[in-house]
This record gives sequence, structure tokens and C-alpha cells, in this order.
Amino acid sequence: MLTPRQLFWIRLKRSGKEQLRVWNSVLDWTVWLYLLLPGLFIAGGLYLEVLQEMPDWAMSLPWSKLYPILLLILLFFGRVRLFVEEADRLFLLQRPEWLQTLKRCGIGYTLVVKLVAIGLPMLILQPFLLKVEGLAGLQLGLAYAYTIVAGMIWAIGTHMMNGRLRGWRKRIIDLIGMLLFIAVYLIPMLAWAYDTRLLSLSLGGGIVTLLIMLRYGWHSAIHFEAEVKQESETRLRSTEMLMSQVIESKPLVRLKRPFLFRHSQRLFRKSDAGTVLAEMRLKAFLRCMAHLRVWLSFISASTVAITLVPGPIALFLVAALTMLGSSWLHIQWKQWFAEDFILQFPWSPSSAKKGAVISRFWLLLLPMLLWSAIAGYKLLGVKAAVPAALLCFIVWGGIRLFTLRKPADS
Repeated sequence: MLTPRQLFWIRLKRSGKEQLRVWNSVLDWTVWLYLLLPGLFIAGGLYLEVLQEMPDWAMSLPWSKLYPILLLILLFFGRVRLFVEEADRLFLLQRPEWLQTLKRCGIGYTLVVKLVAIGLPMLILQPFLLKVEGLAGLQLGLAYAYTIVAGMIWAIGTHMMNGRLRGWRKRIIDLIGMLLFIAVYLIPMLAWAYDTRLLSLSLGGGIVTLLIMLRYGWHSAIHFEAEVKQESETRLRSTEMLMSQVIESKPLVRLKRPFLFRHSQRLFRKSDAGTVLAEMRLKAFLRCMAHLRVWLSFISASTVAITLVPGPIALFLVAALTMLGSSWLHIQWKQWFAEDFILQFPWSPSSAKKGAVISRFWLLLLPMLLWSAIAGYKLLGVKAAVPAALLCFIVWGGIRLFTLRKPADS
């Protein structure tokens, strides 16, 4: 009769065979013969040469500061896997003790994987840590044990939280948990790398925390739907990575309430087509985090540049940065206006031009006021900052009116 442990090992072997078939489809004998084997041979020879005589670049690197960051990145990839499937809801949900056994086997499997995944890089870096940094073998052993314990705490913690929260609450909790984990792991590994006593205390505290989490996580309920989704994503991760350069990816359309303008309120009083188009563009721009990151980075860098140059050059930079920002906004407008959702409406050339001009005016207004105020301060002092910003507003508004009165290109 099949037992839950046997079911876990059967699915583990099947998952390994699936991953092996996926990678064999790419790493055929020609890749091994011409790329991988020569690369491994050359890398091994270079590593042996470094071990025999440490080069200057190896002696100058802070290995004790770099290897904890590398190990921290590896810790984020290991998660508890239960190898559950969609069809399991037909019988496994009727046997919760089987799910608990699968979870315990998954925790043990995660521990074995982390022992190997963390042990290999530490074994490779051991000569540098011993010879260059002067760490003792006991200190490396404590660091290895603490890394394994911290990795298991992270894996079990993320597993216990899987499926419990959604939306912005989940993102906030995930961010807080990640920052707390980074601090708890890096502080002992960086600040107490040479202090055996403090490393031992950190390891003891980590073991106690891990035992408490195991005590509660051993019998906690499993969110089956979330586990199935996570297992499916894990199984297909390598396939997606290999096929990402071959198959064109299609963006997944998700409908969600935006953070800004959550009730889609109007921004302008007028209701003509050009004003409505400008309003749509402003909302789309401010709701897109990628555009905001680029725009805020441009504003920050340009503001710093204006503060570092003399007054006349600052005045010149205001005009130059305005032209540069206007050019980028025009390119972004063309990309946005070419989207299918926008093109389905019969916009006239005059309406399209009005939408572009109005939206560009408001997007550039705040940075231009800031730049002009700084330039006025650099030229004539504090008393000229506000008048310079007011003059900039008048000039920029005049350019907007002049551009709108020009006939649109047909």
C-alpha cells in the first residue's frame, strides 16, 4: 500500500527527471564538448593557480564582506516544496495527515538542498577566507551553521505565510519580513565575523527560533490552492527561463484598482476630446511605476546638476533640461498613443495634439519651477527664487498657448 512518504519520493524522482529532460534539450553533447567541458577545465585550472599563489586582486578583495551577501542571495531561492498537484484535491484533501507528512518530508528535503547549495560556495571560497581574511575554521563552521539555520527559518516562514494574505497587505508583510531577515542575517555575518562568542550566541538564538517555528509549522494548516500554484510555478521556472529567448512573451493583463485616482475622478473641467485625452495620459503616466522611476530619476539627477553649477550655467541648464524632458515625454506619448485601447477611438489630429501639449505641460511644470527657483537663487540670491519660478510659469504657459494655437499636422 502506498504511503505518503513513498508518494513524496515518487514525485521527487519524477520532478528530477522532468528537469533533467528540460536541460538535456538544451545541453546536448555539442554544448558539453565545445562549451561546458572546456569552460570547467579552464576554470578549474585558474582556480588551482590562484590557490598555489594568491594574486594581488585576490588579496585586495574583502572576502569576509562579500561571501555573506552571496549566501544571502542563495537563501532567497530555497523554499519548502510539497510536490502537490491539482488532482490531489480529489483524495489528499480528505486525508490531512498525508498533507502533513508531505510537508514534513518537504522540510527535510529543503534542509538537504540548503546543506549542499550553501556548502559548495563556502567550500570554494574557503581558501580565500582562511588565507586572505585570516578566519579560523571554527568561525567558518559557525557561519555555515548559522546560514543553514537562517535559510530554514526563511523557508519555513515563507511557507507558513503562503496563501494567508493578499494584495497590499501581503506586499507590506513580505517587505518587512525580508528587511528584518536581511538585518538579522547580515549583522552577525558581517559585524561579528571574527568574534566566535557572538557568532555562537547568534547561532544559538537562530536554533531556538527555528525549533519554535518547527513546533508551530509542523502542525499548521496547509493552504492547498496556494501550494498548488507555487509548485506549478517552481516546476515551470526552468522551462520558462530556457524558452524566454525563443517564444515571444505576452503580458498578463490584470485588473486591479490603482493606487492613484482610485475613483477615476476628473482632473480638468473641460470635456472636449483633447482635454479628456490629456487626462487619460496623465493618469496612465502617474499609475505606471516604470515611467515614474525614470521620470523621478531624471528630475533628481537634473536638480543636483543645477545646484552644482554657477548661476549662468544653471539658467542654461533649465532650458536644456526642459528640451530633454520634453523630448522624452514626446517619445513616451507616441508609444502610449499607439496602444490598441487608445487607437480604437477616432481621435482627430487637433485633439491628439491638444492632449499631448496639455499633459506635457503639467508633467514638466513642477520640475521646471524647481529648476528655475534654484537658478534664480544661484544668480541673485534668495529674493530671486520665487520671481524666477513665477517667470518660468508664465513663459511655459505662453509656450503652451502658442503651441495649441498652431494648426495640427494632418
